[in-house]
Amino acid sequence: MVRRKAPPMTAPLPLRVNDLLFVNEYLKNGQNGTQAYRVVHPGAKYQTAASRANDLLKKPSIVEEIGRRIQLTQVATAESLGSCLLKYRRWAEEKQDYLAAASIAMDHAKLAGLLVEKRANVTESPSVDRAALVEELRSRGLVPSS
Repeated sequence: MVRRKAPPMTAPLPLRVNDLLFVNEYLKNGQNGTQAYRVVHPGAKYQTAASRANDLLKKPSIVEEIGRRIQLTQVATAESLGSCLLKYRRWAEEKQDYLAAASIAMDHAKLAGLLVEKRANVTESPSVDRAALVEELRSRGLVPSS
């Protein structure tokens, strides 16, 4: 008995046009494979679409493409949110709303992964006197006097 060696691992094959259309629809519709397949192949019966979509979602090249696109989308979203937060912080500082600016700066730091929010179970939150808080920050030199 002669044993053959397994073929060497190769890079995933490039996606066909229908595969790309499927991936586009899959990501556009909230990752419903059956629905995506039926958009690309409108004549397909539901059961056929479900089966074929399942097969497509097992193909390494399609899995890789979906993962790549999701990663790109998340990066773009984080970048766009970060630039918006910086813009809003600048506007808050121009209006001399330093509490809003500080809050926005904290949100930006959380988005960047620099801070992790820890939540405590608190049954009642104390009311905050905004004017007193601003005055306290001014007395510490953290907020310029107006």
